[in-house]
Formats: sequence, structure tokens, C-alpha cells
Amino acid sequence: MVDMNNRGTKLVIDENDIDKISNLPMDILDKIFKDMSFLELVKTCVLSKKWVHFWAMHPILVLDGDFFRKISGNIKLIEDGFSGLIDKILFQHVGSIVKFSLDLSTIYYNNNRDLGHWLICVTSKCVKELTLKNHKHKHYNLPFCVFDCPTLTYLDVTNFIVKLPSSKTLFPNLLELTLKSIKFRPTNANYVLNAPFLTSLTLISCNGVHWLTIFAPRIKFLTINDSHDICANFFVNFSNVRELLFREESYYEEGRFITWSHLLSLCPNLTRLVLNNSCIQVFNTLRERNIGEVIHYLEDPKCIDQQFEKLEFVELRKFEGTHFELIFLKKILGYSPSLSRIIVEPSDDIDVAEILDLYEELMMFLKASPTVKVVVAPHG
Repeated sequence: MVDMNNRGTKLVIDENDIDKISNLPMDILDKIFKDMSFLELVKTCVLSKKWVHFWAMHPILVLDGDFFRKISGNIKLIEDGFSGLIDKILFQHVGSIVKFSLDLSTIYYNNNRDLGHWLICVTSKCVKELTLKNHKHKHYNLPFCVFDCPTLTYLDVTNFIVKLPSSKTLFPNLLELTLKSIKFRPTNANYVLNAPFLTSLTLISCNGVHWLTIFAPRIKFLTINDSHDICANFFVNFSNVRELLFREESYYEEGRFITWSHLLSLCPNLTRLVLNNSCIQVFNTLRERNIGEVIHYLEDPKCIDQQFEKLEFVELRKFEGTHFELIFLKKILGYSPSLSRIIVEPSDDIDVAEILDLYEELMMFLKASPTVKVVVAPHG
């Protein structure tokens, strides 16, 4: 091949030296292009004949909202057009799919059978990371094939109805599970989810979690937000949890309230605990008693018969200055010999003077840890 440089001199270039990237092994190419958007990946087909089918062999398929928004402006995808497009992408793809992400929020989609067909195709290709998002008001049923996929290590599902195919489900290799706005619809009295290698579990705004029993002996990170039908029995199998983020904004049903002292006794290996003020309120079994009697009970040293030996970090968010919150802080400081830092985030209704008074009061509490640092500061 003959080319001209910027000085007008002829240069002879070996064509084999031009495209060194194309000659790299596929596993190296996959790593190079793993963070490229799917639309950009498809555009590589115009580079040369060697790249025509590269996108179809790439093990990462991310069909997110950004992808659908961009292509909807270029082609007419109305009614079943989006479904046909996804069919075509999966039909043309060859080889394994390591990571698959699908966002149904921005597309016209009204056929749950299509979703089942797509996921059967994906799970049959040994998928390891699966993300399904749906921010519409309509809930879709999560296809059963997801629960029969033994290769999954990461599962993130948003806004689906879950009906487990059997009373017992095994995820033999699952490491991280995130469920958001999930509605569990039981066909049996109980669901048992066995995930022997699960290390991280996140439940956000889920309904019907009390039907679910999770066996995850290796779990270390547990996040629960606004899943208010969780009862104390849910935590029995999480004795090895190291970090717990527990936030509740909803009301508490009779018999489902979890006291912080009971929570800590069920999770004795906690090193990090983040709560908001609504998790510190008086529990239901005492709610009809005189408030003075309840406070007297909580202040009694005998109400806690153990040390929180491994607790190192505690954060209390949206502090409102209630007596119950102060008792919680007092007990944590007094029974946590390994505590290194405790952070109190006051609510917007607490003024500066009250924050200073709170700090002075906390500094007066008896501390089991001689090195603990107390921080009282607004969010951020």
C-alpha cells in the first residue's frame, strides 16, 4: 500500500501493520471493549470485514434506556418494533453471554411471553450477570428460567412480580442479589432461597418478603430499605452479616416491629450499622404501656445482657431528638468496646443550638471504647 506523509513523500506501508488490534485474541478484545455502549459496539461492523460480526460475538449485551432512546430517534419502533429488535439481536448473537442488561422502562412492550423467550435464550448461554429494570407502573412477571440458571453470580431486578417455581430454589453460584420494588406472590406457604455463596443482599421497597426464607451463611453486606413487612425471623439466618444498612419509612404492622437490641443480638458479628430514627422507636409489645414505664425499662442496664463486641461504626440518620434515640446512642456507646466512630445526622427540623446540645450530651455518656470519635453533623 502506498501513502503520502505530510511532506508529500511516498511511503510503502504493509497492510498487516495497520490493524494490529484486529489480530488480538478475542478475550483481549472483549476486555478492551467491555465498557463500550452496545450502540458503539455495533458501529464497529463498518471498520472492516474482520469486524462485521464482532458485536455478535461480544459476551456483554447492555440494552439500557440510553440505547433505546438513541435508536428510537433513528428508526420507527412502534408497537412490537422494540420486541422485534431485541429478537433480532439475540438471534444473531453467537457464543456465550457473560453479562446481559435489559431496561424495559423506555420502550413499548406489552408481551410477557417475549421476556420469557429472551431470558431463556440468555440463561441458556451461561449468563453470569443479569440486570432487569422496569420503571413503569406496570409490573411484569419474572420468568421462571431465571431461577433455574446455575451460572448466575450477579442478579439485579427492579419492579417485577416474583412467583418462585417451587418451594425451594437454589442459586449455587450467586454472589450478589439486588431486588427493588419486587412483589412476591406465593403459590406455597413459604419460599426457601438457598444461596450458599451469597455475600451481598439488597432489598428496596419489596412487598411480601415475609414469605421468603433466605439461607446465605456467607452473607456479609445486607441492605434493607422500606420493606416494612420484614419480621424478626428474617434475620435469624444472617448471623454472619458484617455491614447492615436498615432504613424504614413506612408504618409498622402489629407484631412485625424489630427492636434495635433484638436486631443486634441476631447479628452478633456486625462491624457497621446504619439506621434511621424510625428504626429506634418503641416496639409494639410495649406501645400500650405508659411511656414512662417504657423509658424506665429501656434505661435499665438489664435490658441488654451482652456486649456488641465487633461493632466498629454506627450511623444514625434523621435524628429527631426523641428520648428513645438518646437511649439507643447511650447503649451503643456503653456496650461497644470496639467502636471507632459514631455519626449522628440530625433531621432538618433540628437547629444549630440543639445540635450543639446533642453533641455535649453524647460526650457525657459512658463509653466502652476509649478511642471512639463522636460526630454530629448534617447530611453530607
